[in-house]
Amino acid sequence: MTVSAGGGEGAGARPSTGRTRLSTGRRIALAFWLAVAIGLTALYAARPELIDPANLVSLLRRSGSFVLLGYVALSVARPVTLVPSTVLVVVGTLLFPDRPATVFCVSLAGVAASAGIIYYFFDFLGLARVFERKHAARLRWLEDQMRRRGLAIVVAWSVFPAVPTDAICYVAGTLRMPIGRFLLGVTLGKVPLVAFYVAGGTWMFGS
Repeated sequence: MTVSAGGGEGAGARPSTGRTRLSTGRRIALAFWLAVAIGLTALYAARPELIDPANLVSLLRRSGSFVLLGYVALSVARPVTLVPSTVLVVVGTLLFPDRPATVFCVSLAGVAASAGIIYYFFDFLGLARVFERKHAARLRWLEDQMRRRGLAIVVAWSVFPAVPTDAICYVAGTLRMPIGRFLLGVTLGKVPLVAFYVAGGTWMFGS
């Protein structure tokens, strides 16, 4: 008895190529993130004093003895507040002008932590599965490049101050670059930049 080639699924049959869509939960999360990002960007453009370093310093000093904890929390929460990391480094040097090592460590840890949060959020969204529907070959190529040269790409992107580090976090999370290599790249790339800002701030505001 022979089995028709069209009847049933053989061992080598290709899986169904139905449309790949984001789940309702992921679509809500993406819409919420877009709304917050657009809203905060517009708010900061209309009222730049909200992220003025002097005003942020005044706000944090109200926490009294918890000022360092508040600074750490603000640094880690940067993916939500969208306060630029350079602003936070200046805030640190204003708060702790005689503790440059503390500012450097907190700033670098904050950059790494916020990068990890963005990475996992975009990994959770699963946008790669949506892109794969129309651009499978190109997506596979990008994933391969991130696996082979991802560390160098992330370091080079992170060390350049004129481009937003968040952008490479979106890409790495979407393409699922190994998290350890990604965080190492961000940290290495930000070391000279953070050191420069801390040194400059300490020179300007230190005793």
